[in-house]
Order: sequence, then structure tokens, then C-alpha cells
Amino acid sequence: MLDILIGGAISGAIFALISVGLNLQYGVTRILNIAHGDFLMLGAYVTFFFFSSYGVNPLLTLIISGPIVFFLGILIQVTVFRRLVYLSKSAEELEFRSLLACFGLSFIIQNVVRLIFGITPIGSPYLNEAVNIFGETFQLNMIVAAVISIAISVAMYFLLCSTRAGLVMRAAVEEPTGAQIVGINILKVHAVSFGLGAFLSAIAGSMWSMIYSDITPYKGPIFTFIALAIIVLGGMGSFVGSLVGGFLLGYIYYITYKWEPLLYMAVVYIFLLIMLIVRPKGLFGK
Repeated sequence: MLDILIGGAISGAIFALISVGLNLQYGVTRILNIAHGDFLMLGAYVTFFFFSSYGVNPLLTLIISGPIVFFLGILIQVTVFRRLVYLSKSAEELEFRSLLACFGLSFIIQNVVRLIFGITPIGSPYLNEAVNIFGETFQLNMIVAAVISIAISVAMYFLLCSTRAGLVMRAAVEEPTGAQIVGINILKVHAVSFGLGAFLSAIAGSMWSMIYSDITPYKGPIFTFIALAIIVLGGMGSFVGSLVGGFLLGYIYYITYKWEPLLYMAVVYIFLLIMLIVRPKGLFGK
């Protein structure tokens, strides 16, 4: 039970960080970015490149992978999704068009990475030594990744709830017309929000590569599906829901993975289907 309690919390902290980024992107821009997991994969490959080629500490690569993917996210939003906003006559039409665009974006990212790095699974193993916690053994890198994930998630919550930048983002979501009347640049808010979502995903990917050596160019969709499941659990657009849903799914994942590793995604989606039927708006959805 102690193993499940601590191990599930560690997995949940990383999953929550992944879902917070996707929830932020959708909540502000109304773009359901199903290429979100591919940004995570990019973060992992950036860490792998600097670690394997130059011996850079994987923890230090967080300040490299995050900003690189952040600016890439802004570039994609400005060049692709901003145009879709102009062309779409309603939020529903924007969601549909952006969904198709994200499918294409996912395939492009996957195949570019495959062309550069190949399809052999990669990782940046670091801090693999075991740590004893109340009689249970865990890898140090898992604990470090969980602590960093929680710290970043708390920082994002503070940003959204207690800063002027967060107030601007929330205003752009709740009353976009009024926000523009008082001088808020909605286009800039959308670009930064999309970039922040990509940033959080890349950070999660860098930390994932420290723990597991299973990242391939085609690993991204799995993380996208996990993030979507968490958002459905917690509620679309709810920051607290992403955190709670992340930890819930972390425990489901950890227990299933300990029992039968090949079934963890099946169990995740069984739980997801139950939630869609019983509470389709999620635990904290409006």
C-alpha cells in the first residue's frame, strides 16, 4: 500500500504537468491540440541530444528544451492557428479545423524527428540510484521529477490566479470582446498561452527521458491520450481539475502497471468511458 501511495503520487505529479499544458492551450485558444504529446517527445529529444552529444546534465537541459519548444509553439500558433481563427466563423468551426490541423502537425513532427534521430528508443538516464522511503525503494530521478512537476504546476497556478498576466489570460477566456475593448491584445495572449502549453509539455518530456528510455518519434500520441483522459476526469478548462485528474490517473496507471504493464492504457480508457457516461463534465467542470 505504501508503494502504491507514493508511486502513484509520483506518476500523478508528472501526468498533471502534462495535462495542465493542454488544458491551458484549449482553455485560452479553444484549440484542442492533439499534437500536445509530440511537444513532450520533442522536449525528450532535446534533452537526449545535449546529454548524449555534449554531456549536459539532463536537469540543466530543462532550461534549454522548455524555451526552445515554447518559441516553436508560438511560431506554430502564429503561422498556422491564427489564420484558422480568422477563417472560422464560430468556436465550433475553429475547434474542428484546428483538430484537423493538429493531426497534420503531429505527423510532421513525428516524421521530422524520425528522419533526424531514427526510430530507436532513446532516454537520458540520470539519478538512477535507489532511495528508501519508509521501507519502499524508489528511483531518485522519479522523486526529483515529481518535485519539479509539482513546483512548476504550483507556479502556473500562481501565475494564472495572482498575476496581471494570469488576469489577462482569464479575461481573454471569459470575455474576449470586453478584453479587447480595454486594450488586451487577444492574438498575443493566444500565442503566449499556446507556447506555455508546449513549454510545460517539453519540460515533462525532458524529465520523462531521465526516468525511462522508451521515447520514440511515435510516442507522443500516448501522452496526448493520457492528457485528454485527465482533462475529462478533472473538467475541461479547470486548472485544479487537471491536478486532481492527474493524480487520479497516476494512481490508476501505477496500480495497473504493477499488475499488468500491457493493460494500463486499456484500464485508463475504461475509466475514461465510465466518467464520460457518469459525469461528462468532469469533477470540476462547469
